[in-house]
Amino acid sequence: MFKFLIKDVTAMEATGKDPTNYLPGKADETKKAFRKRKNTLIFACSGLSNTGKLTMQAASTLAFRRPDLYRAAAAHKGVDEVEDAVSEGFKILALDGCTDRCATKKLDEAELKADVYLMVTELGIEKTRPSDVKPEYVEKIVRAIKEA
Repeated sequence: MFKFLIKDVTAMEATGKDPTNYLPGKADETKKAFRKRKNTLIFACSGLSNTGKLTMQAASTLAFRRPDLYRAAAAHKGVDEVEDAVSEGFKILALDGCTDRCATKKLDEAELKADVYLMVTELGIEKTRPSDVKPEYVEKIVRAIKEA
């Protein structure tokens, strides 16, 4: 029995496969999924309305929960972080609060394009008073970003 295992291990090593952590087919799937996923910079509107505040809260929440996948940047601070993220190979997600599209406009001014655009009001969250910021709204935006 050990003779066959040694042969299999030697064959796997010869093909470049790691014999210590190998399930047929599974390792290749994991590597493909890992290569497909890029880190994402969420460029958030961060305006004064509830939807603007929600963009930055959702971006910060994801950056806190998954710092290995997400980074947050506020549009009102400019595009320097976006330029850095692009040079590092990040995917750029523009997160606008409403039809004013503040984050997208900042990118346009700098002649930059996002890979993905999301608008909070298109998720069914109404632009109202600045204090209308609810945890369930933040989670709804977080889910939308993850699916984007």
